[in-house]
Amino acid sequence: MKIISLKRGDFVVLSLEKKVEKVKSGLIIGLGALEWAKLKLYNLEKKEYSKKTVPGPLEVASFTAIIAKSPEGKTTLHSHAVVTNASFEAFGGHLEEAEVSATFEAVIFESSEEISRYHDDKIGLNLIK
Repeated sequence: MKIISLKRGDFVVLSLEKKVEKVKSGLIIGLGALEWAKLKLYNLEKKEYSKKTVPGPLEVASFTAIIAKSPEGKTTLHSHAVVTNASFEAFGGHLEEAEVSATFEAVIFESSEEISRYHDDKIGLNLIK
């Protein structure tokens, strides 16, 4: 288990990807405060993502990410988040990126087994084998 603390101005996904480059597989959970968040939602019929940038200030109500190897063998994150704004409206989806406003705290749980993904042409996504 590793504890990660990101600082104001750090980019969440980019920073976490750097921290797990040598991890075989695992899970990340986290929380914090953000300046903004870019979320995505997958449209299965179109096989493409719709995107929404949510302006802050935001509170991270939930963050989870699965660490796995891409079909090309690169360590990747599949991250989802639920964020809330000052009106307590919630927005959630695949977290493409976000900027830390105060802090972002995460725990990385590493596994000794490797999780690999393959590309499913019918769905259009990289899925766990």
